Amino acid sequence: MLFDASLDGIEDSGNEINQALGLANLAAAEWFVPFRPGKARDPDRGFRHS
Repeated sequence: MLFDASLDGIEDSGNEINQALGLANLAAAEWFVPFRPGKARDPDRGFRHS
């Protein structure tokens, strides 16, 4: 099943399922907004290489 009508609108932060599950805002406009801008990764930290 590709579409479950019972979950329609779950991306809305006002949706009761969204609130009960503690989901982040799933609206497409919010996809690239940082979750915690005040706790961003230190740019001088570097990266691990495998």
